Amino acid sequence: MKKTVRADEMELSINFRAIRVSWVLTAVFLLIWNIVLLIRDGAISTIPFVLMMLQVCSMFATKVILSNRMGRNDDAAE
Repeated sequence: MKKTVRADEMELSINFRAIRVSWVLTAVFLLIWNIVLLIRDGAISTIPFVLMMLQVCSMFATKVILSNRMGRNDDAAE
């Protein structure tokens, strides 16, 4: 049976930065795509706009949820 190995701090940091860079590149790409379509067609295209908004909303929702969880754990420890 294989033993699962937990990621160390450096590996977690590398993964976190990779995810952050990936998110930023995707957001920039979707923003540029929206701007190009707005200039070319004169209207906002639905699919890239919805994808961009879902990405931003999910990031903020996750941030709020995780912040609240961390805050509750800190209050319980006191």
